[in-house]
Amino acid sequence: MKANVPGWLRWLIRVGVSAGLLLWLFSRYDMRGILATFEGLSIFVWLLASLMYLVSQVLSSIRWWILSIALAFPGRWPTYLGFYFVGMYFNLFLPTGIGGDVFKAHFLSRDEGRRLLAAWSVVGDRLFGLITMLIMGAGVVMVEPDLLPEPFIIFLSISALIILCGLVGFPFFHRGLIRLWPRLSRYVSDILKLWQRPRRMLVILALSFCLQALGMGAVALLGAGIGIQIPLAFYFATLPMVALITMIPISFSGIGVREGAFVYFLGLKGIAPESAFSLGLLFFSVQVAISVVGGLAYALGFHRRSVNSA
Repeated sequence: MKANVPGWLRWLIRVGVSAGLLLWLFSRYDMRGILATFEGLSIFVWLLASLMYLVSQVLSSIRWWILSIALAFPGRWPTYLGFYFVGMYFNLFLPTGIGGDVFKAHFLSRDEGRRLLAAWSVVGDRLFGLITMLIMGAGVVMVEPDLLPEPFIIFLSISALIILCGLVGFPFFHRGLIRLWPRLSRYVSDILKLWQRPRRMLVILALSFCLQALGMGAVALLGAGIGIQIPLAFYFATLPMVALITMIPISFSGIGVREGAFVYFLGLKGIAPESAFSLGLLFFSVQVAISVVGGLAYALGFHRRSVNSA
């Protein structure tokens, strides 16, 4: 029988994992080197990286808006923008890392109903972000195969191939599902609406590539700002895997796991652990700063707006 772990205990475990990982990382590396790395970063570089990340999240809100409209959820983009940043705030500060996604789905479904479809709009928004990161990573390692060890190249290549086959083959999968499992096909048919609007699909994919390039470019800018000298392509190849590792639900908002992933992957290029660890912390500081905007939106009551409001 599956054990029913109380929510507070799961939260405590994740906080403990994050705290333990951070303490272990701090104990392994020279704190003076980490502080020196922070001191060497220009505030202008940090602000520019934050602006790039902010723009990427605004583009992500537009992607979610277009996706939601394709799924028959009406509304103006400014309303979705407010919902999106409130969701960002809760994603960062709630222990699960996806608590904000639950709120976003609720904001859509509380007026329109159709909770499952509202949840798909949020999950779909995340999926498009992840698949474009993986496609970009695969494209980079195909052009420059010496960037990463072979297992990572194989992983990125296979992931991109599966994604492309899925994007092209989903309508055919739906047709087969109608014959084999009619009841389930009714739910999948709602998702298929996006494939029936190819222009919107292309816009969503284009937005996804642009915003991911901005987000990864912000990390590369921070890295250059603290003296990390590696090719831009290396960030595009490794950050998709850092994102996947951070999504593993064992820590509080990926704290500790994210920094450890930076240390590992940048270590493949001979980057000092102190610098790699500092970059992970700096990128998290940017995420926190932008997520605070969502906290302000929540305080101002943006989450109370209706998607049907004029």
